[in-house]
Amino acid sequence: MNDSKISKVNIRFYINLFIVLVALISFFVILFFVIKYDSLSIDSYFYYVFHDKFESNFMTNFYKVYTYLGSFYGLMIIALIFLIVCKNKKLGIGLGLNLIIVGILNFLIKIIIRRPRPADINIITESGFSFPSGHAMMSIAFFGMIIYFIYKFITNKCLKSVLIIVMYIIILMLGTSRIYLGVHYFSDVLAGFLIGYVILSVNIYLFNILSEHKFKKLNKKNQ
Repeated sequence: MNDSKISKVNIRFYINLFIVLVALISFFVILFFVIKYDSLSIDSYFYYVFHDKFESNFMTNFYKVYTYLGSFYGLMIIALIFLIVCKNKKLGIGLGLNLIIVGILNFLIKIIIRRPRPADINIITESGFSFPSGHAMMSIAFFGMIIYFIYKFITNKCLKSVLIIVMYIIILMLGTSRIYLGVHYFSDVLAGFLIGYVILSVNIYLFNILSEHKFKKLNKKNQ
């Protein structure tokens, strides 16, 4: 690797590190306000805007089905399909491990913070605590990892762009589904996206280290 490539890699690393730190700090800022105040005005705003502006029978029925895509079991099924279909099995294993790590961390944060779920509008009912949204946290970590795989392994630029845009839409809609269905506050979803992104970044970093380590081992064997 020449000097120009090394400098580009370093710049990209520090930009990503900066974004991760901003996301982590933002998560703790939201957490501070969630602990300090019983309710946030931004939560009330988004909570009722979704129902005053967008509520309809079609949206309700659609989101009731769609939200299961972002559940732990729904994502695990996708990971298993990915493992079966994909020739590179380590990608499917990476997706599955990524999902399990995020699921465990989400559970631990929820039982520590213990924020009750919204009580005003409940189109569906969910057990457990509210902060942060597990669907938001898992969806950005899971589909974000798929975005990384698409960016790294798909060479067709047009196909790559289309697939990445689709993944972003899936993530965003899974987050909004939880607010619309009345099982999460806006701050739950935003915090879930933020901490999910942090975990995703760490997992991608570890995935790259393990991949490079295996690559070096293979090179040594072949020499």
